[in-house]
Amino acid sequence: MTKSFFKAVAIIIAIASHQSFAAVPTLALTFDTNIATYNMTSSQEAKIQKAEYKIKKVIASDAFRTRVLNFTFNGAKKFNNNNGLTNAQIYQKILDGAENFKTAKNNAMDLNIKVYYENTSTVGYTTPASSYINMNTKFFNTYTSTQVTRNMMHEWLHKIGFDHATFYSVSRDSSVPYAIGKIMEELAANY
Repeated sequence: MTKSFFKAVAIIIAIASHQSFAAVPTLALTFDTNIATYNMTSSQEAKIQKAEYKIKKVIASDAFRTRVLNFTFNGAKKFNNNNGLTNAQIYQKILDGAENFKTAKNNAMDLNIKVYYENTSTVGYTTPASSYINMNTKFFNTYTSTQVTRNMMHEWLHKIGFDHATFYSVSRDSSVPYAIGKIMEELAANY
């Protein structure tokens, strides 16, 4: 028997043991990250790498799919600031991974991450046309990799076209970047 035969058997066993495999699309299982970091220490880069691992695990989970598809705002299955998209369309947009600065669907989170320090309440920021996200070391240095997943997901969702109100409101928490960022952090705690 060949090596490829044993690999195929291992894949089949893994699929069979994953109870809700049928519910998770292939694009979720193959979702990847392409992250470049700038001006980071080795420990900061290690934190980003751990966060990447967790993001891929969460995206590949049925729990993530279920939470995004069933999210409700004002009593309806929808997000605030959803660009007119259904929850299913938002989930698909995440899996497609087509950032505003690239436009091609590549099934991946493409991010360039820079760190900076500022003594403000801003955790990070980006602009839709930029390939960079900026993470404030005031928060980043004390965050766990699980907390970093929330910030990375939030900023990346801006890259794929979602926004939120500038100033705090209860409804802002239900915007795509805030709500899915929170979902990401909660589920990333399992990995």
